[in-house]
Amino acid sequence: MQITSVDTVTRSLADTAAYYESVLGLGVRREIRAVEVTVGASVVRFREDPDAAGDQHLAFLVDDARFDAARRFLEAGPGLLADGDRTEFEAQPAWNARSLYFPGPDRSVLEVIARRDLPQPLSAGAAPGAEATTPADTGAQPFPFGPRDLLAVSEVGVAVPDVVATADLLAAAGIGRYPDGSPTFTPSGHVDGMLVLVRPGRAWFPTSDRRVGEPPVTVVAQAGPASPGVVPGRYELAPGRVLVVRP
Repeated sequence: MQITSVDTVTRSLADTAAYYESVLGLGVRREIRAVEVTVGASVVRFREDPDAAGDQHLAFLVDDARFDAARRFLEAGPGLLADGDRTEFEAQPAWNARSLYFPGPDRSVLEVIARRDLPQPLSAGAAPGAEATTPADTGAQPFPFGPRDLLAVSEVGVAVPDVVATADLLAAAGIGRYPDGSPTFTPSGHVDGMLVLVRPGRAWFPTSDRRVGEPPVTVVAQAGPASPGVVPGRYELAPGRVLVVRP
């Protein structure tokens, strides 16, 4: 389920555009009352809503060989979010992945995630599973981490009032549920893209003060080779929160 686009809101278009352009170096297209950010094979579109409550979460896919370069880049830029003295997080065995979290614009919690079950190395700027063209991060002087190393949106946090029922809805459509879910947090999707279903009010890991709100969000995804059996369609997850899966 490769995520191709995300449409959501921000409390400040100016701050959001400046962050993605200046801090992460991504391509930003400014529109009237909206900005579009290109993240590899995905596009994230923000519309302004100064009254939006709560904070948001996005995760960006990186090649596992570029993980250490991503750490250096983030440490020198926005900094890393920590849980105690930990800033690098190995996921549960079912994920076979590792992550770094960092503060984004508008109090968002952003993440880079390396998923080892995807073919490595991954292509720069290409969808998961595309032909590998990215050089490995090896040798004494690896090339600097840059915007081309952010390959796609890998996760989107979506607030829903009933996490279990929403995960059941998606499972019936062939969108798998990861085994480490709970009534307040359940990842639904596949190695090439997932929704993180969360109950409003929960704190976004690894913070204690950035809280899940209920902003409108539309996620458009493509059924991919890592997600066989997904039923294309439009899935209403909660008011204003929609998943569209294309064949």
